[in-house]
Parts: sequence; C-alpha cells; structure tokens
Amino acid sequence: TCLKKTDDEINQLLAEKKPFAVRLKIPVGETTYHDTILGDITRQNSEIEDLIICRANGRAVYNLAVVVDDHEMGITDVIRGNDHISNTFKQIHIYRALGLTPPRFAHVPLILRPDKRKISKRLGDKDVAQYGEEGILPEAMFNFLCLLGWSPKDDREYLSIEELKKIFVLENVNKSNPIFNEEKLLALNGEYIRNYPDHKLAAMVAPELVRAGYTSKYWLETRWEYLMDIIGMLKDRCKRMTDFVDMSEYFFHNEYEYEEKAVRKRFNPEAAERMKRLCDRFESISSFSAENIEVVLGNLAEELQIKKGELIHPVRLAVSGISFGPSLYHMLEALGKQEVLVRIRKAIEFISRTEKK
Repeated sequence: TCLKKTDDEINQLLAEKKPFAVRLKIPVGETTYHDTILGDITRQNSEIEDLIICRANGRAVYNLAVVVDDHEMGITDVIRGNDHISNTFKQIHIYRALGLTPPRFAHVPLILRPDKRKISKRLGDKDVAQYGEEGILPEAMFNFLCLLGWSPKDDREYLSIEELKKIFVLENVNKSNPIFNEEKLLALNGEYIRNYPDHKLAAMVAPELVRAGYTSKYWLETRWEYLMDIIGMLKDRCKRMTDFVDMSEYFFHNEYEYEEKAVRKRFNPEAAERMKRLCDRFESISSFSAENIEVVLGNLAEELQIKKGELIHPVRLAVSGISFGPSLYHMLEALGKQEVLVRIRKAIEFISRTEKK
C-alpha cells in the first residue's frame, strides 16, 4: 500500500496514472459498540485491516456504500444476521471517518439446518417462495420465523401478526442459533388452515383444482357451496394448502382406482351384499343428510349384527377409492344420493368381476 511510500513515490505513481484503490486507515486501539441483542462487543483495531473503501475503477465498495445509503435514508436500526458482525466494526470506522453517528446495530442468530450447518440453497434448502408454492401460508411462515430464536413470555405458538407487533421485543431475541424444524412449521401451518375461513380457503384452492385438471373454473363458480363443503371436511387434515388438491380428487370424478391393499382387506362378497342392501335403504331416504345417513347405516349394521365399521370401511373405499378421509356421513351428503349410489354399485360390480377371476 501507499502507507509506507514517500510523498515523492506517491506523486510519481500518480503522474504515471497507475490505478489505485482508496483505503481507510484504521486507528490504533480498540472499538466497542452496544449490540441490541448481544450486548457490548469489543474488538481490537489491530484485527481490522486498513479496508478498501473505493476500488481502482472508482466504485465504492459495499461497506462504504451501505454506510452512505443508510445515512441518507435515515436508518436508525440495522438488523441483520450475526455473520455480519465483522462488517459492523468496519462500518463504524467509516461512520466516524465521515463524522456521522452510527445507527443502532442488532445481530440476530442464524437459522441452522438440523445438522447444525447454515441453511444454503447449495445444500438443497428451500427459500420462502418455495415454501409458499408448497402450500405454506404467509401468516404461518411469519409466525414460525418469529418463534425461531424468540418466544413470548408464555407457551403460545399461534400468534397473529397483530399480536406479534404488540409483544415482539428485539432485545429478547436469543443469542444462540435456532434449528429449522419443518415439522413444527407444518404443524403451525395446519393450525392456521384450521382457523382460516372456509370461503378464503376455497378462493385459494379453486385455481389449483383447475390447474390439476380436476374441474373447470365455470363448474366451480356454479358449485361454490360444494367446494365450501369439501374445504370444511378436509381442512382439519391439511398441513399444506396443496393437501386440499391431493386429498380431494375423488370429489370431482368417479374414475379412480381402488387402493390395492384396501381392496384385499375390505372388498369381498359379504361386503358387496351388505352394500347392495345399503343402497336399497339409501334409495328410500328423502333427505340425504349426514344425520339420516348415519341412522340408516347404523340400523342396517344392527340388523345384520355386525359392527358399523364393517359397512363404513367398504363404503368409504367404494365412494373414494381410498381407505381414509373425512367423516363418511358428511362426505356422502356432499356427493349426493345419486352419485353415491352410482359409486357403490360400481364397486359392487368390481367385486363381482374380481371374484370371478
């Protein structure tokens, strides 16, 4: 550097138009600043090199640019990851050299992977946008990130943005680096979904159902109450918004395959005969409501001297193709009597064909 050169040597280099960078000379001694989260931090100035503040091409480097920019914008608090602490000391020296008062600095802990390494896209970690595409609600992500390295004075985890604005205190952020736990994020997102109004969920899910090819925009607009029923039945089981699409296909068509394992367990001649008798009972129901469906199914099970599950499980498989889902009675009500009869009779035919092979 020019620090050890004489004035004549420097003038000679200038005359020769040699390219040069501008450095800031760091004084002897030590520098201390108060971090809003970490408290007082001291560093020996000898650990900080005379830093370049302007490159040979005349462009300001990051540390100079950010100091000037923050000052011009009237920034009062700089909040960033604790991997920027080394930059903070450099910036404090630049503030002082320019005769400016530094803002307050707060360095938050870094979010780590379960293996204790820093989150990185190079390691396959997802960014916030990707989580949004996978069905994480913005409010849930905001809530979750606030709870990483900070917590309220009680055991609550579900906190609205308005609540967080009132109780969040930067000084109470933990000093240690938190671990990103995706299972906790999904659990919290599921809670947000359960508390979301059905009409808002329906508005968000509808375009995804069309995109998945389950239905059309026009069909949904004419059957909005049906979609609301589906949302209401499924929301307690969903941890991601995308789960609504994954779990609802059978509500929109009956061209599905039956789960192979469930077929072996639930479909047999006895089940077919019971479902045939149930269809006869369903035919006579004037009001095909969940309550009436439950009564009819229960009465038939009692007459046949079997457990209700011996009717419920094959019927569920018949009308959805899968062995799990929301309340069967409400599902049947939503599908409607005629569609339910079509699906059950289709399953009876399937059992008959299978038994003949």
